[in-house]
Amino acid sequence: MLDSTRNSTNRQQIFADLGLLPFLEKRETVQIGNLPLHYELYPHASDAPTLLFIPGIGTYSELYCELLARLSDQGFNVVGVDLRGHGYSGGPRGRYRVEQVIADLQQVMNHLEARFSGPFGLFGCSLGARLGLALAEVDPRIRALLCHTLFLAEMPPDMWHSLGWSWLSLSGVFMPDFKVSFRSFVDVEDMLATNPMGRYASTDPLLVWDYPLSTLRSVYSYPSGILKSPLEIPSAIMIGDRDDVIRVEYARDLAARSAQPFDLLEIENAGHMLPFEHLEATLETSSDWFARALGR
Repeated sequence: MLDSTRNSTNRQQIFADLGLLPFLEKRETVQIGNLPLHYELYPHASDAPTLLFIPGIGTYSELYCELLARLSDQGFNVVGVDLRGHGYSGGPRGRYRVEQVIADLQQVMNHLEARFSGPFGLFGCSLGARLGLALAEVDPRIRALLCHTLFLAEMPPDMWHSLGWSWLSLSGVFMPDFKVSFRSFVDVEDMLATNPMGRYASTDPLLVWDYPLSTLRSVYSYPSGILKSPLEIPSAIMIGDRDDVIRVEYARDLAARSAQPFDLLEIENAGHMLPFEHLEATLETSSDWFARALGR
């Protein structure tokens, strides 16, 4: 991924080398609004359930093309959304507030409702799961929520996370434009060591590595009500039992403490990068769960 242009020879060659072009050929790319906001649609049928997919931190929908295309083949319209400031969407790189993301996702849903009549589900990946929960808490059109990992601001995993989130919240007030590399709190090199996309990450201009404190403050301090009140929709947390970003013990504790019932879907012998390193298990687990939650 050496060029940000969609039709770049280099990008096409990389995707060809990785065997991803057949999946990319199944998508429709759409841009809406003045920003513009970019989403990638893998259609199945007008009356099938429609799944919104929110990528993980720094990434964008195109990178998940095999998962999204194959999930669509299981009976769903699947829509990968590039967050504002990410991937092919407009906006300053890495800059958003949770409230803006909610409004953007609702704009995408409004656009999709003109074409598809089935219920909406939401599949949030890593940080995208927290954003997905924020949408599900305010928009009744979301009828099922699948979180690939999940954290709550009200429930830090440990003392170090508590201190770090408090620092982000305070610093974001006084230095909102100061940028922090998420490499400083996630071992990216280790996470990508066995990822086939990993060797291209350092030269991919569409990946976001640095985030203004205003974004991190918004994400890591945004409140949720699920510890006290249920969403009253089917919900699940999918997590690798060897995840070292959000540990499985935290997910179990969150599920136990939440007023919202969660199915806990543990992937054996898996770390954090489920959609890339454990694609088959991720696909089977997510498609089976959404089929039960939404029908198809």
